[in-house]
Amino acid sequence: MRKYLSIFLAALLVLTFVPSTIFANNTIYQPSFSIEPDDMPNLMAGTSKTIKFILKNSSNNAWDVVMTPEFEDNSPFTSTNLTNRISIGRVNGNNKVPVDLNLSISPTAKEGTYPIKLNFEYKYVLPTGDSSVIETGKYDETIYVQVTNNKTQPKLIITKLVTNPTTILPGQATKLSILFENKGDIDVKNLSIKLEGLKNDGGFYISSGSDIQIMKNIKSKSISYVDFYIKASNNIKKGAHELKAIFSYGGVEDIQNIFLDVGGSSDQSSNLVMEKIVSPTGTIGANQDFTIKFDLRNNGGIDAKNILVKADSGDSSVVPKTTNIKRINSISPISSETLEFVFSPTSDAISKNYPISITVEYEDDLNLDGEKRPVLNQYIGAYIDGGGDPSKGKPKLIIDKYVFEPQLVKAGENFEMKLSFFNTNSSKTVKNIKIFLTAEAGGTNPDSPSAGGSVFTPVDSSNTFYIDSIPPKGRVEKSITMFTVPDALAKTHTILANFEYEDNEGNPLEDQERVGVPVVQQSKLETSELTIYPGAMIGQPMPVSLEFYNTGKVTLYNMMVKLEGDFQTENGSYYVGNFTSGSSEYFEGMVIPDMPGELIGAVLFTYEDSTGQMQEIRKEFTMDVMEMPPMEEFPEDFYPPMNDMNQGGIKGIVKSKWLWIGVVALGAIIGGVIFYKKKKREKEMALDE
Repeated sequence: MRKYLSIFLAALLVLTFVPSTIFANNTIYQPSFSIEPDDMPNLMAGTSKTIKFILKNSSNNAWDVVMTPEFEDNSPFTSTNLTNRISIGRVNGNNKVPVDLNLSISPTAKEGTYPIKLNFEYKYVLPTGDSSVIETGKYDETIYVQVTNNKTQPKLIITKLVTNPTTILPGQATKLSILFENKGDIDVKNLSIKLEGLKNDGGFYISSGSDIQIMKNIKSKSISYVDFYIKASNNIKKGAHELKAIFSYGGVEDIQNIFLDVGGSSDQSSNLVMEKIVSPTGTIGANQDFTIKFDLRNNGGIDAKNILVKADSGDSSVVPKTTNIKRINSISPISSETLEFVFSPTSDAISKNYPISITVEYEDDLNLDGEKRPVLNQYIGAYIDGGGDPSKGKPKLIIDKYVFEPQLVKAGENFEMKLSFFNTNSSKTVKNIKIFLTAEAGGTNPDSPSAGGSVFTPVDSSNTFYIDSIPPKGRVEKSITMFTVPDALAKTHTILANFEYEDNEGNPLEDQERVGVPVVQQSKLETSELTIYPGAMIGQPMPVSLEFYNTGKVTLYNMMVKLEGDFQTENGSYYVGNFTSGSSEYFEGMVIPDMPGELIGAVLFTYEDSTGQMQEIRKEFTMDVMEMPPMEEFPEDFYPPMNDMNQGGIKGIVKSKWLWIGVVALGAIIGGVIFYKKKKREKEMALDE
């Protein structure tokens, strides 16, 4: 018995020395947490919202409960609480407390389900025999949140390239402005734009600054721009050169190709055309002079130089009476020179239509050494009534007159062509006549759907005429309706009239005549809706802006955009110059109203079309102008005592409330200092004692 008692006492002694932390692992004293409800919340991207849930404690009491949300690396959430640690406080056993988690969702968040881990720390009491200790516990649970995004994600699109100077020459420094629009519903933050494809040899390179530009914020639905300073190498080739603009933002990298022309387009290089051509319309006899006259116009953007013009009949029977080769030093842009050549048929000329060839060769500053010079060709016909016995020779069938209705043929529309077929022989009849019309190929842009085909097609008829006979010196007129394809080039096209006929003896004869058809492309200028900001006030500049586009197939010359109305303007006019097909531009001017009420104005576009006719387009707008609101006045007693002093000298000073407020404040300060020093002396005396 004594032995067992000794063992019991020894065991009891050992237990008294066991650390109390052994009992801490006993979970029966810990709180037991859970989260209610289990429903998954649905949040909208670009918003801030509070998630509400219930924290339930189904066991012992807990206090100093703190929740810390934990987000994954790609999570679109951020906590909008003052601190990331959210204090919940005391949660008793078998009790519930509401918990709020304030979240901000990124506007660029992709739709999907995202986890949020909730980490809880708390304190609880752990009994240890006759006493107790306070322990710290942890609990975590993951909740899931669904994100919906109905906004269009940011999308940056290059809308326009502007170079200064407009014409890029080899070895020339250029400021390149890239205009781009944010098509999305969300702002772009911290945008990086890098220019790639630069090279010192045969291309473009950075002349100053950097090839990377940074922008802090790009508003949605707005147009922004960035500038790069580049230079064309000395050995760069004429034509288009490709570069890449790399847009980087929010983990997105978007590469867009841009093309810079080194004298590549007609409005940047020189471009000579022949206009106002005057040629003989009647029959010309032997040794009778006739004149060919025309204007040589430069529709390009730079000077045409070293111009060589040559007129040649290609037949010794028609000889020039003036020099048939002329040289012109230069023709500046949108300028012209009038040229005139005189020819005369000799007595050897036979009765037929003689084509006169006009050839123009020229160059400009964009022509590199060894490069082929641009050449312009034009044929002008002159009908010669040959000398000698008219009964001799074969009968000749010609087109002595043709008329178009309308006179200028428009691409994409029908026109009527009236032809007069004339038998030039004075004694022989031509019969069994078959005439079929063909148009030259290559009259459209090589990239167009109708490339390689005919520019003209007959409407509701064949392209063949049949005539029984035409007596000597007789005429027969025929008409045909033709359709011009929409993408026909704006120039004089050639229709060939092929003749197959017989003379009196039944001998088969063939011949051919050329008909020149002047085709013009209709100009088309489209504009966006005017952007006008509400709330105009007198004397305050208000922006008026819009985009405009050349949707036609020809260049619009000398284009000008300006604001028009009874008001002052800033940046009220913009000279575009030659506006090429497929181009787009942006205009923004400031309207400064000077009187209240309804203000009426317009954005006016003026330009010359391909025929030289001045065209005008007007986009009108109205504004409601208000007067500036009066400035708020401060109350009379706001101002310091100086006002009172000015009103009545010493008497005003004595009556001023500001004076007495100052006296009271000064007295309080002096009294406080005296009281402080007195207390300090009493304390020092007490210490000395």
